[in-house]
Amino acid sequence: MVSISPSNSGPIAEEVSSPAAKKIKLSDARDGLAGVTDIKPEYLLPKTQKSVSTSADDDAAEAGNGPGGKKRKRERGQNKSRKFHFANDEVKLCNSLVMVPRESLFEGTVCEFALNAGLKGRKTSRRGKNGNWGKKKGEEEAEVGRGTEEDEIAEGKEEEDEIAEGKEEEESVQPDGLSKKCAFSHDLRDYLKSKRDDFKGICPVWELRGYCGSGWRCRWIGSHSQEDENGELYMVVDEAKKKAYGEKAAGDRKTKLANSKVIMGSGDDRPQQWEQEVTVGSFDDPYGEIVNSVPMSLKIRLRKNQFPAKKSEVYTEWESKEKTARDGLGTEDKGDTRASFVNAPVNAAEKRRIYIGKETPLLAPLTTTGNLPFRRLCSNLGAALTYSEMAMSVPLLQGHKPEWALLRAHVSEIPNFGAQICGTKIGTAVRATEVLTTLFPSAASSRHGLSLVDLNCGCPIDLVCRQGGGSALLDQPSKLIKMLKGMNYVSGETPITCKIRLGTRDSSPVAKKLAQRIYDAGDVQAITLHGRSRQQRYSRDADWAYIAETAALIKDLKQKSDATADTAIDKEARDKPNVFFVGNGDCYSHVDYYNSIDQGNVDGVMLARGALIKPWLFEEIQKGQYLDKSATERLDYVREYVRYGLECWGSDELGVATTRRFLLEWLSFGCRYVPTGILERLPPRIQDRPPPWKGRNELECLLGSSDYRDWIKISEMFLGPCPSDFHFTPKHKVCRALLTLVGDERLTGGLE
Repeated sequence: MVSISPSNSGPIAEEVSSPAAKKIKLSDARDGLAGVTDIKPEYLLPKTQKSVSTSADDDAAEAGNGPGGKKRKRERGQNKSRKFHFANDEVKLCNSLVMVPRESLFEGTVCEFALNAGLKGRKTSRRGKNGNWGKKKGEEEAEVGRGTEEDEIAEGKEEEDEIAEGKEEEESVQPDGLSKKCAFSHDLRDYLKSKRDDFKGICPVWELRGYCGSGWRCRWIGSHSQEDENGELYMVVDEAKKKAYGEKAAGDRKTKLANSKVIMGSGDDRPQQWEQEVTVGSFDDPYGEIVNSVPMSLKIRLRKNQFPAKKSEVYTEWESKEKTARDGLGTEDKGDTRASFVNAPVNAAEKRRIYIGKETPLLAPLTTTGNLPFRRLCSNLGAALTYSEMAMSVPLLQGHKPEWALLRAHVSEIPNFGAQICGTKIGTAVRATEVLTTLFPSAASSRHGLSLVDLNCGCPIDLVCRQGGGSALLDQPSKLIKMLKGMNYVSGETPITCKIRLGTRDSSPVAKKLAQRIYDAGDVQAITLHGRSRQQRYSRDADWAYIAETAALIKDLKQKSDATADTAIDKEARDKPNVFFVGNGDCYSHVDYYNSIDQGNVDGVMLARGALIKPWLFEEIQKGQYLDKSATERLDYVREYVRYGLECWGSDELGVATTRRFLLEWLSFGCRYVPTGILERLPPRIQDRPPPWKGRNELECLLGSSDYRDWIKISEMFLGPCPSDFHFTPKHKVCRALLTLVGDERLTGGLE
């Protein structure tokens, strides 16, 4: 790795001594073609007539209408136009037997499915071809369907745990005399014969940990299983390696908790009752490192509306009465109506405090790509706070398994992990917040951790906005304020934050007025502003001048509040927590980061696409210099991501397919990185797109290729060869265009 100091990094915007609200430009003026990355001449490739534009269209990828911009009728849900590979074993081994260490112990192991069926008086029955039990044709999904997104793939194992699926097997006699049908195989030899051939090499999980949580289902089972002198199969466990890894992981977690800067205090870290149902070593948590993994029984209670949410009911009733009362009052009579609460609102001093500063870069909530393995990678590289992918309130309240899977986190993210939710109605957003903060009251417990709840008020996707959520809340400030007030009331010690955009239309920014109203209401501890409108989506540059103006306004409001609180008799005013203001948009280097803080006058910066393209951006920020990562170092990050994915989703057939799919999603962003060492000018700009270029070696060319077939080759380095029926549809239009090309021509960043 080559380190490039700021002194050699090209022109950097000079410090501005004028007020923060002054119109500023945080990047240097560029010569030449606008929007084109400056690359050293020796690394440029001649343009070919067959070249396809490689400008990745983030706007179209998130909410495009299809080829040519023409509208077409789509299925309900996101990414319905994309196809993914769903893989699973043809013959499935019973979950009760997966971790049985020796073949001879299979016969004496009680099948949990047969036992449960016997206790409940049920028999297992055949499941539909597409995995639907008695689902009527055309039946609607949750309020916002997630479609065949990452959730349905990642939750495949959870469905297997709930109900036995596939064809009926022969009856298996249990030791206690039970004779019930189990839909899974109980014959190890038969199962191993039906599996695809094992991958070559050593299981990446077993190699590090000394054991593999996928047991006999592992695609590398040959590397950690043997036959004894009697021909009996058994799994190999390296006890020394297992103990060493456990001790190191425990030490790392203790250090992480001690050095946490974002969260002040962990809150109620006592074990929760539901945690007793999620045992360490289960399929939901084979290594005891996944938190916020709620059991199926609790999701069923939510689905049946049996989970108590008394505070939400109180607030909803109060909000309804307050609206009726205020509608009948004059302007002069519309005062504080908090006395109508049955319970007193939570005092601001009772909330956990958060801290956001220059030394705490934040990782933004990222749909699809912001999954647990990627957040874990960024956390290890220096992300001070990570967020879950956006979860919809109604599916959460319906116990929708894929939605709850979004809230799972790794212990390395604790105590600095927040959940982002999106609500279309006040009642559902408030109730979802109470459910989350009731189940996860602590920021750092042994089985759960939730530092804050963030309300999404900036999602530009039509599917969300049409129902009144996301960016649609920007045009309904009263609804938004009531939503935040209710969330703050029911959340107990857990602080509330929100993320907004400039407005819904380019010509009518509303963020300054909205930020002032949110600040005055006093229900949040942080406001994040993405410097784009909903109409702008992800195109063009973020408006950091407007962010600076809003930051100046918030700073002025803070000074006035501090002056008032110094003389205030009201103790609540004095105890009001500080409100942090965070900027978001186009941060792609440590220069962008520190310029945004110093000139934009924000408390912190949230990183999104910049972190996807180069996750070591957090490391650059910590060291204050450019890091010219070699191709080998970048490949090591891919290897690390793959291992995290196998630990999260499993190293079996389904887990490997899921890991491969999300790795390809990440590589669709990672391929945009142009190595720092071949750039003509610094700092780079995230909106610029490079002309055809070549890397300094073959591996660097491969990592920079925008051809999805090269991404698949990279995945095969760590996840073995793809199945013959494997297919992956890239998210961005440019990559889809490559599907129509004939031959194996390499484009941007490709081989010569």
